[in-house]
Amino acid sequence: MTPDSPVADVVIVGSGPVAMAIGYAFTRRGMRDVLVCPAGNEDAAALGAFRARGTIGGPGPGGGAVYRPTTAPALAAMAAAGVRLFENASDELGEDVGFRRCGRLVAVAAADPDAADTGAGTRRAPGIGVRRVSPEEAGTHWPELIVDASTGFTHDPGAGYADARRTARALARAARRAGAAFLPRTPAVGLSARRDRVTGVRLGDGREVACGTVVVAAGVDAPALLAPLGVSLPLRAAREVAVRIRVGRALGERPILVDPTGRWLRPDGPDRLLVGTPDPGTAGADPAAHALAHLAARLPSLPDPVPDAAFDIRYDAGPDHLPLIGSTGPDGLFVAAGCDEHGLGVAPGVGMLVADLLCDGASGRPDIPGTDFRPGRSSGILNPGRA
Repeated sequence: MTPDSPVADVVIVGSGPVAMAIGYAFTRRGMRDVLVCPAGNEDAAALGAFRARGTIGGPGPGGGAVYRPTTAPALAAMAAAGVRLFENASDELGEDVGFRRCGRLVAVAAADPDAADTGAGTRRAPGIGVRRVSPEEAGTHWPELIVDASTGFTHDPGAGYADARRTARALARAARRAGAAFLPRTPAVGLSARRDRVTGVRLGDGREVACGTVVVAAGVDAPALLAPLGVSLPLRAAREVAVRIRVGRALGERPILVDPTGRWLRPDGPDRLLVGTPDPGTAGADPAAHALAHLAARLPSLPDPVPDAAFDIRYDAGPDHLPLIGSTGPDGLFVAAGCDEHGLGVAPGVGMLVADLLCDGASGRPDIPGTDFRPGRSSGILNPGRA
């Protein structure tokens, strides 16, 4: 690829962990003519309104949680591939991505007999299991936690969290060392197609990259890129607000804690907590006050909590909490979208599946069938392309 006349075999549009994992997976398959660039459709006005109060991006959905979701066996297997990479990032990627295996404690209704069994059925992998625990045992992990008799818990000791930005950078650097090219400051502003085939990506500086395949892994920016080609995905733009709070003592290692409403918290350093609120609504107007109120209700004995940062986290979610991965629309167009709150944890598995589908035409893992994620599985997708 030359600066004046850029040409690539594959262009990946996106800048998050999923896009970088796809680039890395292609280079692992021996592909070198791969270009990665960000999307250029970010709503700067909407994001700018939050910059007065906090930071865009932050730790990632769910506080950067890395765990095996129970939505579907294929998604759990995909997440297992992610756990292995996070645990071995220093060896495989050449640098640490901030992964900490701390466990994940989820509050559930005590009367729900399937809460633990559902998870165990899809999480049976070496070293990882989930089980129901009593409020008393939950209290050994979070002594300050206030619970009542109607609350039970499940505990996944194999879960943990990683740093989304460090993960994306590590994947990008590993892909670059293997030959992939990056245009981090030159966004894609459109896709070109002729006679029902994608022909390239238009860049914000006026150039066009000619290519045979485009992979759109642009998160919430994907619909705007795809719409001019007549492709509509059933995605929604989801949002979390996370607040970092300094407390008056060292907390030590503790599991991620998720309550029945989906709000979560986890340690973020020796004397800090991250408190996250999905779909914050009016809580986004004063995220610090909302986080402090949540701590006062759930962990009232924590001393002297003081907010010191806030993060606005945007991500794309599909209609059934499963990613949309596969061909859609014109020939040569491929999407990897709708990874929901699992995006960071499943990113390595998504990259592996995308590389398998585009290089071999099928998944290389029988426990991660590509048909489970194909865009055409949903009647809400217009112009779904091939199965």
